[in-house]
Amino acid sequence: MRKLLAGIDIGNSTTEAVIMDHGSGKPAYVSSAMKPTTGVKGTVRNVEGCENALREALASAGLSCGDLAGIRINQAAPVISNLSMDTVSETVVIGSAMIGHNPDTPGGEGLAYGMTAPLEKLEGSGPLVAVVGDVPYYETAKRLNEAFQRGISVVAVICKNDDGVLIANRISHTIPIVDEVAGIAKVEIGVPAAVEVAGNGQSIKTLSNPYGIAGLFGLDARQTRESIPVARSLTGCRSGVVLRAKGAQVETRRIRAGNLTLIGAKRNETLDVNAGADAIMEAQRRAGELQDAKGEEGTNVGGLLHSVKQTMAELTEQDEKQMRITGLLAADTFAATEVGGALAGERAMENAVMLAAMVQTSALPMRKIAQGLEERTHIPVTVYGREAEMALRGALTTPGAGIPLAILDLGGGSTDAALIDEKGIVKAVHHAGAGEMVTRMIDQELDLRDRDLAERIKKYPLAKVEGLLFLRFEDGSVRFVAEPLPPQFYSRVVVDTSEGLVPIRSSKKLTMDKIAQTRRQAKQKVFLPNAQRALEAVAPDGDIRRIGSVVLVGGSSQDFEIPDILAEYLAAWRITTGRANLLGFLPPHSAVALGLALSEGGGNL
Repeated sequence: MRKLLAGIDIGNSTTEAVIMDHGSGKPAYVSSAMKPTTGVKGTVRNVEGCENALREALASAGLSCGDLAGIRINQAAPVISNLSMDTVSETVVIGSAMIGHNPDTPGGEGLAYGMTAPLEKLEGSGPLVAVVGDVPYYETAKRLNEAFQRGISVVAVICKNDDGVLIANRISHTIPIVDEVAGIAKVEIGVPAAVEVAGNGQSIKTLSNPYGIAGLFGLDARQTRESIPVARSLTGCRSGVVLRAKGAQVETRRIRAGNLTLIGAKRNETLDVNAGADAIMEAQRRAGELQDAKGEEGTNVGGLLHSVKQTMAELTEQDEKQMRITGLLAADTFAATEVGGALAGERAMENAVMLAAMVQTSALPMRKIAQGLEERTHIPVTVYGREAEMALRGALTTPGAGIPLAILDLGGGSTDAALIDEKGIVKAVHHAGAGEMVTRMIDQELDLRDRDLAERIKKYPLAKVEGLLFLRFEDGSVRFVAEPLPPQFYSRVVVDTSEGLVPIRSSKKLTMDKIAQTRRQAKQKVFLPNAQRALEAVAPDGDIRRIGSVVLVGGSSQDFEIPDILAEYLAAWRITTGRANLLGFLPPHSAVALGLALSEGGGNL
């Protein structure tokens, strides 16, 4: 007689269901399915995602809810991805005294300094920077050549349209031309301006250097410091323009990153967030098991942590005062900040610290999820077992795995570890920070402002389209295609996804090597420290070297490079690392759901 039990794992990104048959004594696999998680993990909205995954698993086996003897769901500890991994940095708002720009197709070459003048009134003896509005490129070139013939010293051009190369090819002098200045109306007439265009394969040197700007504009030490955001915004660019508005005063307003207080089982620790990620993680280690975290009022970190607790309280319909932050992961990163008065939305990269926070709530939301799913399916639902323990139970079905065994569960919002020793004793931990944090870091450091594109960059390899019929991948390999590639992809960096090629668009000029480096470093910043501290927490006497092998489970373990990054890192402790092969055929992301479905009796493994 069949006895079917379903295990459902509610993750930050996906919800998995696995059905096992316990009727013949030894559990037998029946079916499985995976669906997107609905709502924030650990809230009542998860019920819909649970039902979707369950019904798909049942349908694939020709079953209905009435065939199930019971359903088990995991104890879901929420990590609020869209809030807890916000950027915490010192915000600087710069006035419009200086502005910079970097178009895709500048014309000409060189560095020039002069006074801005409209194309229609190029006259006088001093060096002029022509400002061109909606004038056709051929008419612009004609007027510039006429000015040259009259002896007018036109040393550079700033134009609205994408005409830089077209103008440069039609004038008698080689001068730097910066185009695509959508905010041409912001360019004041009669003010000092500097324009720089570097040669192919090079980047500008003077306007990306605050001291270079100071030399051109005659700035004092204070004004030079205030020009730093402009210089940063032009770093690595092939072209740029900087101008100084009449009588402009730079006003700097600083919103402090603020102090972070960690309330631990051993002691409390308070430190400035600007001390960096390493200092925060070391303070958390000294504090012991984290019981809560608070931020200084009126600062970025204070607002961040308040928002995390407030949002979780609203989602779970509980008192905000009951919310506790029981896990933090800090990572050093970069964040794009607006340069005030910019001609085309230029952004400068500033140092920042990204925080992932895990919120501890009461058991009430999980009971509500169980109750809601039970009402929809009319099957008994039990909240059963910690995630890491259930993942360990599932991982033990991997051929070749045996006790003792350690697992790392690499999810979307959290990184868990568990160890079962020779006596069958299990030790498990749950830490904030995983795949979603990597996605946010990629998005910010590359200034994509596109979460879906950042997710694709995280998950898939990069390539550059070098011809209509072939593309070269980041590892140097070449793929030839049967049909011509879209012409808009030519000479572009793309992501080779399962749905096809996706071009990468950013405010920055990104090479394939830069994107790949940023992606890999983001994964290292999140998964390496989390893996180390998780394994130290479960290792005998905290000695990682006493863990002989680690099995990787969870969605992020299926990433095309994270397992290799972890294997290389853990090899220093002589730890063998590999992906789980659940039951010999199921993917690693099903470990928790499989562990739940296998748990017919008590909680011991």
